[in-house]
Amino acid sequence: MARYISAIYAVMIAVAAFVVTPSTAQADCFECVPDTVTYYPVTPSYRVRTINKYSTYTRYRDIYRTNFVYRTRSIYHITRIRPIVRLHTVNRIHHRNVALIRNVNVYRVQRLPTRYVHSSSTVHLYNGCVECY
Repeated sequence: MARYISAIYAVMIAVAAFVVTPSTAQADCFECVPDTVTYYPVTPSYRVRTINKYSTYTRYRDIYRTNFVYRTRSIYHITRIRPIVRLHTVNRIHHRNVALIRNVNVYRVQRLPTRYVHSSSTVHLYNGCVECY
């Protein structure tokens, strides 16, 4: 309801401002108005608006209280002794070679590369005759 009433007052102020504006515009024009006219003060216009801003704060104050409850925890220190016996076993294998002769006939054919035997001789020819001299 208060909003509507303030809106009506705002409209009335705006209408009054429009009615006063033409005379004020002529009064502000120095070329149009002769020097003999006295200037009257212009009434200020107010526009009031109220905005409600709500802020909700929740403040926490943490209080920590320590309640000590004594409990017994057993801490065991155990030393374990493990005997270690090093047993090294050496297996000695003695080899003895005994020859058993058994005849096996194996036949193979092998291709050898060709062998060239080069020989040379010198023959003296005197006018086509070999044994002339």
